[in-house]
Order: sequence, then structure tokens, then C-alpha cells
Amino acid sequence: MSLNIIEYISLTESELASFKTRDGKVHLFNNLVCPFGHRALWTAVEAGVPFDMINIDLNNMPDSYVENFNRYHTVPFLLDNGYPVFESAIVAQFVDAKYNNGDLHCRDNPEQSALAQLAMAKFQAGSFYGLLRNQDMTKTQQFQNDINEALQDVETIYRDNAAEFRSKGPYLLGDKISSAEINIMTFLFRFDFLLKHFRNFDILKDVPLLKAALDASVQRRAFQLTAREPEFYIKYFDKYANPK
Repeated sequence: MSLNIIEYISLTESELASFKTRDGKVHLFNNLVCPFGHRALWTAVEAGVPFDMINIDLNNMPDSYVENFNRYHTVPFLLDNGYPVFESAIVAQFVDAKYNNGDLHCRDNPEQSALAQLAMAKFQAGSFYGLLRNQDMTKTQQFQNDINEALQDVETIYRDNAAEFRSKGPYLLGDKISSAEINIMTFLFRFDFLLKHFRNFDILKDVPLLKAALDASVQRRAFQLTAREPEFYIKYFDKYANPK
């Protein structure tokens, strides 16, 4: 399988308008650099969804995209047979439910679903961005502390709340990947090397279970298909780490 990526700006008005009709097709408006977008993209590939990815330039978001498709100025955004779905976690859940029997979100196991949702709810990405953007050295330690505290909370969920699965595999649910990884690992993947590169800070140093889950996730074919090399992300995020 390969990704079919179409540039938004290459499409005509009539082609774009047709996406909003009941055309029987799946169009995922996205950008490869975005960790939120990666959630949806990774899920779509894991679920075997037949889709086109419509690439949105985040540096120069087309006005018509905001006016005609996504008033929230974000990616991902999904049109499934003309039906609009907003927000990364919702898009991921939607395509999993429709095309994958809800397996990634543990539809048929409410206990496992609740556990995965707990891990997702306690994961906070704000401090990652805060440290990356930070230009005030007096605030660096606080950002680092916030990151460590948040990740330790999720590590505890993997270790204690999911203790019965620890001997079965690296994911929260052992050998079964779930929405916990879908919603967390795209951020850990990027900020692991971004914060090492720009801020000399290792976010995974004291969270071995999260590191193991990330390592396993990155080895998955669907993840590899939807991710890029570190240099791709470093080049994009340089403007946030080193504003001119």
C-alpha cells in the first residue's frame, strides 16, 4: 500500500465541491508534519481505509479550505461519502468504527476501552510545544518538570492500571495496539528527537514502558508508511524553536 497524496491547490473548484457530495469516497485533508494529523492518517492505514489524502499547506492554509471545509483552521478533516468529521481523535475513532469494527478503540471491551481512554486523557502535549518554543531560559526547568510529571502519570497507567498486560507485550494492552498508542505515540515520536535536537532534553529517559510502546509502534508498517525521517520534522519546526 502507498499513500495517494493530492495537493489541495491542484484541485479545481468543481473537484473540491464534488468531495462534499455523496460520492462514495473518503477524502482526508491532512499534512504529514502534524502529530494530530498523523493520528488520523495512521489509523486510516491501520484500518485499511481506501482514501485519498488531500495535502493542506499549514504555512499557507488556503482560504477556501477554511471557508468551504474546515472553519476551525485545522487538520485533519475528513469527508466520508460527503459526511464531515472534525478533530483528530474523532476522525481516528470514526474510521476505526466504520472500517475496522472499532478494534483499535476496543468497541467490544468496555474495560479495555476505558483504560485506553484514561491513558489518552492524561496525556498532555502542551508542554512539549511550550519547551520547543521557549526562549526564556528561566522557564526551561518548569517546562521540563511539567513534561516529566505528565509522562510519569501515563507511565504509571501503563505499569499499574494495565499491570495484567505487561507480560504480554509493549502496548498498553500488551500485544494489542489500541487508541492509547494512536493518540499518544505520534507526539512522542516527534518530540523525542525534536526536543533532543533543539533543547537537549530527553523526554523518554525515565519512562521505559512508553519508550517500549513507541519503539513497537514505529516498527508497524502503517506507522512507517505515514511517518517521515526526523530531518523532515526538524526542518519544519525550526521556525518555532528558533524564531527570527
